[in-house]
Amino acid sequence: MFALQFGTSADKAVPGDFTGDGKADIAFWRPSTGNWFILRSDDLSFFAFPFGTTGDVPVLGDYDGDGKYDAGVFRQPGAQWFVNKSTGGTLIQSFGTTGDVPLPSAYVR
Repeated sequence: MFALQFGTSADKAVPGDFTGDGKADIAFWRPSTGNWFILRSDDLSFFAFPFGTTGDVPVLGDYDGDGKYDAGVFRQPGAQWFVNKSTGGTLIQSFGTTGDVPLPSAYVR
């Protein structure tokens, strides 16, 4: 067993298998900057990238069906979904209406 500090109290935890190794990776999304930080489960190295903006809600899931979680955000108003697909490219989809609450999952397109 081990312990480590990764992130701040204002960050949003978004654990998931971002590397496709069948293990959850420790991850968080920072609302103040829109940056994602992912700590790989296999070697404890980390990577970070910008995706989203202040006011977004993180909605990760395997949106492209490749076995890896994709970073995504839900944006109000307009009920827009933005997904940074691990297979490449960005999915932008309007779905819902103002006031809806996003329920992310593994949606294959």
